[in-house]
Amino acid sequence: MAFEQLSKEERFSFDIRRTFLLGTYMNEWGMPELRVVLSKPDRKIHVEIYYFPATTHSDIARFVTVGLSQATRPSGELVAAEWMLALQPDLGGEDVERVNTYLVDLISHHIENVMDSTVPRVMESSELAPARWNASAFLIDELRGEKESLEQIHVGHETIALLWAVPITSFEANLLLTEGLDEFDAWVENSQYSIIDPCRP
Repeated sequence: MAFEQLSKEERFSFDIRRTFLLGTYMNEWGMPELRVVLSKPDRKIHVEIYYFPATTHSDIARFVTVGLSQATRPSGELVAAEWMLALQPDLGGEDVERVNTYLVDLISHHIENVMDSTVPRVMESSELAPARWNASAFLIDELRGEKESLEQIHVGHETIALLWAVPITSFEANLLLTEGLDEFDAWVENSQYSIIDPCRP
């Protein structure tokens, strides 16, 4: 939805939320380089995705949402969480636009088809994934590899979870679904490949 279509009160509320969330992200990762917006006018959904490129201080590229936590599912329940996707600096050989398109597709699917934000949550391999990535499945879980203070972000009286959104391979998705999170964690721990490398075999 165009931001202007929100009521004055809704725009003000979103501005406050963006100020808190984006300020927290920038304090950790510097200045974002790009923003894309997912809009659904009929549902009053407005989600912004910010791209924080790798820097000299951090060799990790990040895509993070503002507004996903306020998106309403068809049931009327709020998503109640934001997402952070971390990748190697080269984005697995894809460009920023392609990664954003993938995230928009996943976020839309999550809002419309997933009942709640319980984690871990696995989406099996999909043709939506970027062509150069071997990690064509997807995991939403508790935040990892970031400061503990980012796990729960306080916006006024509200506490918003920042969840880890990570592309995983079909093998890893199957491992999660059949053996559970502990086995997946052990696999990641013993792997020679980085979990933020979407091209890992």
